[in-house]
Amino acid sequence: MGFTFGSEGCSEKLPWGADEKDPRCAEFKQKLEREIIRAYEDGARFFLSGMADGFDTYAAEAVIKLSRKRPDMRLIAVYPYGRASDARRKRIESRAWRVVSLREKYVPSCYMERNAFLVEHSSRLICGFSGDMLSGTGSTIRRARSKQLDITIITP
Repeated sequence: MGFTFGSEGCSEKLPWGADEKDPRCAEFKQKLEREIIRAYEDGARFFLSGMADGFDTYAAEAVIKLSRKRPDMRLIAVYPYGRASDARRKRIESRAWRVVSLREKYVPSCYMERNAFLVEHSSRLICGFSGDMLSGTGSTIRRARSKQLDITIITP
């Protein structure tokens, strides 16, 4: 059973921006951890993250943290192209069960391809979403609904 994370985009779209010390961010991360634990308790063992800034990164880090007490919980880091270029993502990669890069180099469709890959390889979706159905996350939700995936939305 795969469990995919989707996000409303980069951290600058979150109400607290990149300030992870903001109490709203801490509360959001706690909600995310609760949803991951619930998915685990429902039988999910493989958790896919699209590795975008913000929500996807938070989700990947939460899976790594929670897997310390749940050794059969696995993170699969899925990049639309290339690999990690920053220290945070490199740290996540080093702890991931598997790292997937769908393309070697950027092409305009790579993010849509990544989102399609995530949905095709999952049975559930958890996402941070503010309601913009024209966004990449909106598109991912529509695709997940068409595949009849369980969807959990956490609003920032």
